[in-house]
Formats: sequence, C-alpha cells, structure tokens
Amino acid sequence: MMISRGLFGWSPPHIQPLTPVSEVSEPPESPSPYMDTNVEGVPIEDDSGGIEDMEENEPPPAAVPFSQLFACADRLDWVLMAVGSVAAAAHGMALVVYLHFFGKVLQLLRTVEPELTREELFDEFTKHALYIVYIASGVFAAGWIEVSCWILTGERQTAVIRSKYVQVLLNQDMSFFDTYGNNGDIVSQVLSDVLLIQSALSEKVGNYIHNMATFFGGLVIGLINCWQIALLTLATGPFIVAAGGISNIFLHRLAENIQDAYAEAASIAEQAISYIRTLYAFTNETLAKYSYATSLQATLRYGILISLVQGLGLGFTYGLAICSCALQLWVGRFLVTREKANGGEIITALFAVILSGLGLNQAATNFYSFEQGRIAAYRLFEMISRSTSTINQDGNTLSLVQGNIEFRNVYFSYLSRPEIPILSGFYLTVPARKTVALVGRNGSGKSSIIPLMERFYDPTLGEVLLDGENIKNLKLEWLRSQIGLVTQEPALLSLSIRDNVAYGRPTATLDQIEEAAKKAHAHAFISSLDKGYETQVGRAGLALTEEQKIKLSVARAVLSDPSILLLDEVTGGLDFEAERAVQEALDILMLGRSTIIIARRLSLIRNADFIAVMEEGQLVEMGTHDELLTLDGLYAELLKCEEAAKLPKRMPRRTNKETSTFQIEKDSSASHNFQESSSPKLIKSPSLQRVQAVHAFRQQDANFNSHESSRGQSPPSEQMFENGMPLDAPEKALSMKRQDSLELKLPELPKIEVHSLHHQTSNASDPESPISPLLTSDPKNERSHSKTFSRTLYQFDEIPLRQRDSKDLQDQKPPSFWRLTELSFAEWFYALLGSIGAAVFGSFNPLLAYILALIVEAYYRSSHHHLRLDVDRWCLIIACMGVVTVVANFLQHFYFGIMGEKMTERVRRMMFSAMLRNEVGWFDEEENSADTLSVRLANDATFVRAAFSNRLSIFIQDTAAVIVALLIGMLLQWRLAAVALATLPILTVSAIAQKLWLAGFSRGIQEMHRKASLVLEDAVRNIYTVVAFCAGNKVMELYRLQLVKIFKQSFLHGMAIGFAFGFSQFLLFACNALLLWFAAVSVKKHNLSLQTALKEYMVFSFATFALVEPFGLAPYILKRRKSLISVFEIIDRVPKIDPDDHTGLKPPNVYGSLELKNVDFCYPTRPDVMVLSNFSLKINGGQTVAVVGVSGSGKSTIIALIERFYDPVAGQVLLDGRDLNMFNLRWLRNHLGLVQQEPIIFSTTIRENIIYARHNATEAEMKEAARIANAHHFISSLPNGYDTHIGMRGVDLTPGQKQRIAIARVVLKNAPILLLDEASSAIESESSRVVQEALDTLIMGNKTTILIAHRAAMMRHVDNIVVLNGGRIVEQGTHDSLLAMNGLYVRLMQPHFPKGFRQHRLV
Repeated sequence: MMISRGLFGWSPPHIQPLTPVSEVSEPPESPSPYMDTNVEGVPIEDDSGGIEDMEENEPPPAAVPFSQLFACADRLDWVLMAVGSVAAAAHGMALVVYLHFFGKVLQLLRTVEPELTREELFDEFTKHALYIVYIASGVFAAGWIEVSCWILTGERQTAVIRSKYVQVLLNQDMSFFDTYGNNGDIVSQVLSDVLLIQSALSEKVGNYIHNMATFFGGLVIGLINCWQIALLTLATGPFIVAAGGISNIFLHRLAENIQDAYAEAASIAEQAISYIRTLYAFTNETLAKYSYATSLQATLRYGILISLVQGLGLGFTYGLAICSCALQLWVGRFLVTREKANGGEIITALFAVILSGLGLNQAATNFYSFEQGRIAAYRLFEMISRSTSTINQDGNTLSLVQGNIEFRNVYFSYLSRPEIPILSGFYLTVPARKTVALVGRNGSGKSSIIPLMERFYDPTLGEVLLDGENIKNLKLEWLRSQIGLVTQEPALLSLSIRDNVAYGRPTATLDQIEEAAKKAHAHAFISSLDKGYETQVGRAGLALTEEQKIKLSVARAVLSDPSILLLDEVTGGLDFEAERAVQEALDILMLGRSTIIIARRLSLIRNADFIAVMEEGQLVEMGTHDELLTLDGLYAELLKCEEAAKLPKRMPRRTNKETSTFQIEKDSSASHNFQESSSPKLIKSPSLQRVQAVHAFRQQDANFNSHESSRGQSPPSEQMFENGMPLDAPEKALSMKRQDSLELKLPELPKIEVHSLHHQTSNASDPESPISPLLTSDPKNERSHSKTFSRTLYQFDEIPLRQRDSKDLQDQKPPSFWRLTELSFAEWFYALLGSIGAAVFGSFNPLLAYILALIVEAYYRSSHHHLRLDVDRWCLIIACMGVVTVVANFLQHFYFGIMGEKMTERVRRMMFSAMLRNEVGWFDEEENSADTLSVRLANDATFVRAAFSNRLSIFIQDTAAVIVALLIGMLLQWRLAAVALATLPILTVSAIAQKLWLAGFSRGIQEMHRKASLVLEDAVRNIYTVVAFCAGNKVMELYRLQLVKIFKQSFLHGMAIGFAFGFSQFLLFACNALLLWFAAVSVKKHNLSLQTALKEYMVFSFATFALVEPFGLAPYILKRRKSLISVFEIIDRVPKIDPDDHTGLKPPNVYGSLELKNVDFCYPTRPDVMVLSNFSLKINGGQTVAVVGVSGSGKSTIIALIERFYDPVAGQVLLDGRDLNMFNLRWLRNHLGLVQQEPIIFSTTIRENIIYARHNATEAEMKEAARIANAHHFISSLPNGYDTHIGMRGVDLTPGQKQRIAIARVVLKNAPILLLDEASSAIESESSRVVQEALDTLIMGNKTTILIAHRAAMMRHVDNIVVLNGGRIVEQGTHDSLLAMNGLYVRLMQPHFPKGFRQHRLV
C-alpha cells in the first residue's frame, strides 16, 4: 500500500511511486513495473531503457551465461564481491530489523497502567532510540562497504576485458578494418558494451542482493511477529499484483502503438527537413505543417489512452492495497481480543511483508540490466576470442637491402569486395635507388600498390619481390621497418610531438629526433612552440597546419631511416610556399632510396626517374615525362585534362583535410565500392545494382559517413568545391571518388512504412489542401538536393569553434516556469481536475498514518467492546479511503496526462513550424542536420511535459501531504511537529544523495574512459600508420597507462560515493531516532501523553518521504534543462531570411529580367572561402543563359542566390530592377521554377508528385504537363498509371524518369523564370535523349531561363553562354564565338571529358 513507499522516511531504490509512468520515450525499465508481489505496482522510471526492448518478433540476441560475466575476476575480485555481497545483504536487512524495533516501541502503549514510572518509560524509549542509532551506524558501514566493493571490482574486471579487447583489435588483419570500418566506431562500441557489463556486474548485482535480503528478511520478521497477519498479507498480494499487471500489459501495447504512430509523424518531419530546398522552392511549408500536425493526432490519442490506463491501473493498485490493509487490521482485532498477538506485532508483520514485496519488485528491475550485460559480454567475448592476424610473424631478413622492387603478374581485390578486381596482371619494376611515379585515372588501382608493398594485404595471385625475395617470406616487422611511409593525411596521435616523431622507434634519443626534424625542415617550427618537442598534438592537443603535419610525418620517416620510401601525393593539399618547403624535405629524404610516388597532380612528378601509367589495374605506359608526352597516349591525355581543370588558388589556408587517398580507398568496405568506380566496368557491376543486402549497405553507410568525418566535409557536386577547395586534378580525383561513394549509398534501406492518415483527393481546389503523402518520401532512396549546399560531416579540426557557439546557447537560462505555464493555459480545466486528484491522494499519506495510530491505540484498550467499535469504525474509513484513492489517482493521472500530451503535441508543432521558418543556411549547420532535428522533435518536446505537467502533479501531491502532516502534528502537539520540520533539510540532502547514487555509480568515471578511448580511436583511425610503424605495442602500453590512472581515480571515487551513500542512509535512521527520543522527552516532561507521542511519531515517520520526494526529483529536472533550452531556442530563433514577412512586394506582373550586381558570397558554414567575389551577371527577360564552368566555380550558387536560399554577403540580386529582399519571399519562390540536378521524388503516387507544384491543378493540366515533359507515355504504360506508388513502397524509377517527373512538376507550376540545374549527364544515354527533348521544349517557351549545363548539345539553343572559373566570369558569348576563342570553354567541352571527369561529378 502506498504508505510503504515512504515507510519511515526510507525509499526503496528506483521507486518514484506517485509519479506518472515516464514519457513514452522512456518506458519502464523492468519487464513489468507492477511485479510487486504484495503492494502497489509502482511504475519504475528509468531514462536509459528505450522502447527497444519492446520490439517483438525478433529472435532474442545471443548472450553469455550469467556466470560468464565474471570470467575476468581474479582472487581479489572474488574477495571484494564476497564482502560487497555481505554488506549489501546487511544493508537490505536494516529496514526490516528497524521495523521489528518499531513494533517493540508500539508495545510500550501496554504500559499505560502506571506499572512504569515516567522515568522508566523514558529509559525504555531511549533504549529503543539507541537501537535505531545502532541500526543507522550499521547501515552507514554496510552502505559504504557495499558501494565501494562493487565499484572497485567492477572497474578491475572491466579493465581486464578492455585490455584483452584492445590487444586483439590491434592484432587484426587489415581486412578486418575494411569490413568493420576504421572510424572509431569499433572503439565506441566497446566503450558502450563495457559500460553495460560494468553496470551489470557491479552496481546491479549489489542492488539485487540488497533487495533480495529485504525480501527474505521481511518474510522472516513478518512470520516471527505474527504469522496469521503475514500469511493474510501474502494472500491478498496477488490481487494487487494483478491490478498492476493487467494495466501494465495495456501500457506496453499502447507504448508500442504510440511509437508507431509517432514514427509516421517523424518520417514526415524528417523528409520535409531533408528536402528543405524542394519544400521551399515549391513553397509547401503549410502542407508540411498540416501533414505533421495531422499525423500527430494519432500520437495524441494513444497518449491520452495511456494516461487513462495508467490512472486506472495505479488507482486500483493503490486502492486494493489500502483496502487489503483495512482487512488485515480488522482481522488483527480478533487476534488481539483472543490474545494471539498484540498491536505492535500486527503492525510489524503487516509492514514487514509489504516491504518484502517491495524488495522483490525492486530486485526484478535488475534483470533488464543483467540481460543487457550478458548480450554485451557475448559481443565482446566473441571479438576477444577471434583469431588474431593470420600473417606469419616469423620469416627471413635480408642482411643488406638494395631496394629492387618488383611486382610480378599481380592480381588483387579486397576481401570485403572480392568481385571487384583492383589489379589484374600488374607488372612493375622499381630499380634500386630510383624514383617511380604511378599515375592513372581515378580507380585505376594505383593506390593499392602501397598497402601491397607494406603487406597490409597479400596479392590474390602473383608476387611482390624485394631484392628478388618474395616479401611473404620476409619477417613482417622487419619488412615494415625497412619502409618509410608518408601519406597525404599524416596520422598524428594524441601524444607529444616527440612521441609522434619517434612513433616507429620508441628507443630514439632526443638528439636523433631533432636531427630527423631538421632534415624534414620541421625543427624551426617545433622550437618556436612554448613546450617545443613536448607539445601535445592530435585531437586532444594543439591543432597543426597541414604543412606542419606533413613535415612531422616526413621526420618520422627520416627517423626510421628506411631503404624504401612510399609517398602518397604528399603535397596535394598545400599552398605553393608550403608545397615547396615540403618538397625540399622530401627531395633530401628520397636521395639514395627506392621510392614509389602515388601521384594525382602530374605537374609534381616531371622529375621522377620513371613514370608508370596505370589503367584498370594494369600497367599501360612507362617512361620519363618527355618520352610519355612523345607517345601521346593516356599520360598526355591526363595531362591535358589537368591543364583544363586548373583553378586559380582562392584559399589563403587549407581547412579542408583530405585523407591519404590510398587510405580513403582502402579504409572501409564502403570505400572499396567507390574506390574503382570510375571504371565503367564497375558501374555495371551487379553488386552495385539495388541489392537486398540491406545490412551490407547499412554498414557501408556507417563507414562512409564516419569516413567522411575524419576527412572534412564535402558538399557534393558543385558545392563541393565552391565551398572552397581549390580544384586541381588530385582533388578532382578525390571528388569523383567521394561522389561515387554517394552513388553507392543509394540502395534503398528498409524504412518504417508510412500510411498517410488522410488520403485526400489530389485535385482539391484549395492550394493548401493536405496531400500529406507528398511528404512521405524515402530520404534514403532519393538523394536530396538539400545536401548539395551543405557539408556532409564535420572534421575534427573545425568542431571546437562550432561547439563553442552552441555552448554559448547552452548558457542561456532555461525557460521560466511561467513560460511553461503559458504553453498549457488552454488545458487549465484539466489541470484543475488533476490537481484535485493529486491533492486528495497526497493528503491520504499522513491521514492513513494517523488512523493507523488510532487503531494501534485501540488495540491496547482494556475494554473489548470499545476496541471492537473503534477498530471497526476506523477500518471502514480506511476501506472508503481505498475507494476514493481509485478516483483520486484516476483524476490525477488521466487529467495531468491529457494536459501533458496536449502540451507535447503543441510544442512539437511549434518546433516544426519554427524549423520551417529558418533559412537554408541554418540547415547546413552540423547540429541542424535532418537526423538531429528529427531526434530533437521526438525527444525534447516530451521533456517539456516532464518539466511541467509531471512536476506539477508531484509537487501538488507532496505539498498536500506536507500540509496535512503538519496540521495533524500541530493539532496534536506543536513541539514535536517543529522538530520533525527541522529534520526536513537533512532528509532532503539524504534523498538527493540517494537519487544521485541510483543514477549509477559510474557516471563520473565514464568521462575518463571516453578520454582513454581517444588513444584507441586514434590508433584505429590511423591503423595504417600504427601498423606501418609496428606501433601496436606502443598503443597498448599507452592505453594500459590510462586504465591505471582511471583505476586510481575510481578507487577514490568509489570510496567517496560509498561514504556519501552510507551517510545519507545513516541520516534517515538517525532523524527517526531523534524524533523518537524527543517524543520520550516530551512524555517525561508531561508535555504530551504517551498515546499522542506515538501517534505523532507514526504520522511523521510515514510522511517523511512525501516531504522529501520533490527534492529527490531535482537531479532529473536539472538533467532535462538542456532539452528545455533547446526547445525554446528553436521556437524563438529569428530567421535571417524571413518567409513570414508580409510587408514584401507582390507585383502583379513579372518581366523576368535578373541581375547579379557585384555579388560577394560565401557559405555560412565556410565563411573563410569566397565562392563568388565581385560577381556581376545580367539576364534580360525571356533570355536563356547557360552557365558552364569547372566544378566549384560557383554555378549552382547562382541559382541558390536567386531562390533566396541564401543572401549575398555583399552586392545585390535584382529581379525587374528591384532587390530580391524587397519581395515577399513566398511570392518570389512561386514565380521561380526549379529543376534540380538530383530530382527529389516523394514516396507517394506519381500524380501527387506532379501536383506538388500546384495542388489545385486539374487532371487535364497535370497530363498536359507530363506530355510536355515526355513523361506521359512511360507513366501510362505503368499498370496503375498516374496512381502508381513510387519510391519506398512502389515502383523504382530510373534517374531519367525521375528527372522527367521533376520537369513535369515545373511545367505545371508554370513560373515565368526557370532555373535548371541540368542533370542529363548522370542519366543513361537513351533517357538522356528524352530528357533532353523535354528540357528543350521547356526552354522554347518565352521564359527567362538560367541553365547550368554540362554538355555541348544544350549550348546551341541558348542566347548567351557564361563561362565561370573561380567565382568570376572568364568568357562570355554564343557557342560559336566561344569556340572561336578556343579558351576554357573549348577545353571544358572537349570530347574526352566524359571519360575522365564529367560523368563523375554528379552527385
């Protein structure tokens, strides 16, 4: 029954009884929160357990047996666990033993007859108060020992698991990292898995033993005191459990339903945000908001149902518990009259059994953690038992290395992608002490030479020879020590500069290190640093420039004094000065060493002894620079391409990092897919068509993203370089690769089916008519143009700045309580009803205690007649209270639930509307990616509810309890009430300490583990460097050092937490003893009678917890403050380009003349890179202008500025002579028709995709638009015609068909200005012709058209052609006049371009 929850100021762990079940986003932790055997089912709150455990129909994940969790325990651990278990059992028993003495105190009521003098009575009281103090001291010791022992043993055992795992990880073959990605995910997986194991084998085991001790102890004490009452209590238990259990089954079902219901809303939101450019271009914000709001209605309905079930479930559970209590007390009357038991024994037995039930319920909550721990242990132990590297570590060494390298008939493909040949029959000889440069198109296989030489992989066929000896026969460590590796993305670990340089040779002295640094031209800059060679670098330390990193990398190679040097396009990312300095250092290093250079910029390798040209995994040409030019073969063609693509350097400094390309190409399975993808063969490879291997692609996705993150962002397509990378051939090669990787991300991933709630007719006349399915497309299936402008994933160097900004936002004050109240004003009536329920229920706590005290007093009456009358009367009143409890609980939970749900729904709508007000630049920011915003919509709104309606409910309930308790106290005797009030602050501190303890021992140490895992993440990210320099042991040693540090820290941490927890428990009992002692003093001084003293003692013992509970909630509220801040930060943000500004002009006619006047522009996310500088362009009304240029010259940026996705930094964009800022934004976008490079097709019917442009279009208009776009024929040939579902749930369209639907959409919109980002180059040739015709038809109309074109075919129809380079116009004129100029235009349109460059620039 509910009193037990605060029995005498103690609260069993994990219980927050009268709290509504936590939000749906945080379901109960235990399998059945109501599993309590005898008493109320108490919803157990736990933030960590998500809804995951509810997904049924999946086979249970593999797990180890429970005993296996302790596989890494040594003798000391077993001792610690034994001592911890004993202490936990003692701690669990304490409360039950206290109950026993509580019963003894009540028996003093017998002594009303003057058998005892007041002095003797006082001594008796004092004796019992002392017993309680002894129990308090015992609890202090037991709590301290319990927590300390379990923390220590948990930390010790997991340290062993961690180091075993790391040892195995660092000894894996490279193919392992290709398969699982080398982006640090493996490491973070360990971190989270180990924490699950640690939680299971430390705090949860202690908690379980503690609660089981309470369970058995309660039963024993109950049976000893009064077995009849104990058995009766046990007998009524099942009914109470049933009430909780039934409601719980419903709650779980509803929780699943509400998840599904919200999933639909979430997918609408995610698609709207993912395709924000399309949404804005067609001004469909209202439609998106309507669809989102409509789909939230289902969530609201389920949420209210949950509140209903919860109110009834808790009401009946508490009601039955109180009624059962009345029954026990009534039966107690018979036992007393027949002298089978006395009042104290009855009360003790009743509450001891109730407590034991609570103990069992609490013990059950740990099973979920045990299960999670066992599953995590299975994953880790499986990895630990993996065989390590299969490569033989023994072998021969050569006494003298000449440096003759030979690749003889080598065939090779990566294990993770065996069907893609990388080298096929490759021959190459590198004479001793000569330099050979490898060149070739992207994907020709040149980058695989380095890993084969380093023996990261072995060839499938053929052999690699060093001085005539097959390298397989050489000792691996020795071989790698003979090779110096310098890559384009030098791997710096989070160590000092000295350790980084000496990475491969830990024995090197400082003099040797300095000497190496001098040769690498690095000594000067290192000496200029404050700490010189001891400066920390890497992610945790000083950020160095690319040039400095490369110099350190060169110094590292110099120090290892190799015979063979492998250089991977080292100077690709440097400006001219830095490149020269690094080149000098490399020239010194290359003297007298056999060197292989992987080159992507041909200008850098003219002086190489030999140049080997590769194509499709074979050597096709070899010779010196001049010989190859004379040959006029592939090398000459590559050189011409590079000349054509030359861009002026526009960047003062390079912020974009690029990983060494061999690393990019080899790092992860994902990368192999794209790695050779410019070879036409691969594009057709069946493995890349849409496949069912969903998991493979999920894996790839992960690898691809995280891979990018290590490298820097790459806005696809045009923006990729507009955002500032100076594009020379090497970068171009990279860009192709990245884009191909995106091509491969396409295969469709399974997504939650979204059934639109309202399938309204598509041709409703209202332009805002809700066609919600339009928004339910599949973000994985069609790539979004919105990504075009945004950076994909950040690089580590840039994070700190961005994070600092967001930290400033975090410093904002959380919204005031008043602001939250305003949000829920509409539901004031629900709040009123809920408050009445909460107040009634709260006041029952002390009232029940008072009536109980009256019954106990009646038990000790001498007159049996009075005893019967009094007990019958009071038991009847208690039973009535039980009935009222049902109603009160229903009112409280149901009405506060409705209020909370409505508030959540309102906040979500406000957040979503606010998001759709923001300019496109806001969505480009890292923290505003579609995924992040979807998560914030899902979770943060529920925290607003938690912070307001849940908090209010508990506050009212507990305030009522406090007021009633104090009133009773004051009426009985004010002095004792004052003492009880004085102990309140102490109890508050104790409650908060206990809550923090329950939040988990290990929170503080987790942060240290994250730091330690940086060492590992560094190693895994840079696994090639670690392996190439044989530094695995060094990493292991560093990690072990970190673990030792953590262990020392956790020892102190454990002691401190143990002390705090023990002390908080001590205070609870000590305050109770104080109260008892003061009651005795008052009786002795005749200030109050014995009966009154005991009544007050009981009331305050019971009410204590209610007084303390609100303070215990403090940590939960504090933890949620950030979410509250983030909600209002989104809602209150003022957009830089405001779509709701109604003061803008809406002229009746548009002539369509456009002008960009002296425009400067850079993307908000890359303010240091000017994309357009002092750019001017004029287009007359009705004119068609084509814009051509190299990637990154700023073509798509022009369209983005005209659509006002961004505003220029300086200068103006004019329409009909007026600045765009003067027009109403939505009016402006309604007059612009945009066809994007990547057509965005929503997962709904073709009809709704086309009328997305104009919802009130008629059937005839829609079909006419489709005819003009050359789409009608293929649509009619589909079985369901225009009602065919496409995308996620339906037919898969080819890129050409998608493009035609997108064109039909723009035809239907019939805007006077057309902006076409031509994508025909990505489309297969047959479709390309049809799309071409559609575009031609579109352009023929008398509209102003800006066409971003990639092919000469389009150029003959246009009035003017503008050629861009580096953000400026370099040539302008008609097709023929530009041909006559024979400048950049001619080179861009050269026929050989499609092969090397053009077809790959289109993601």
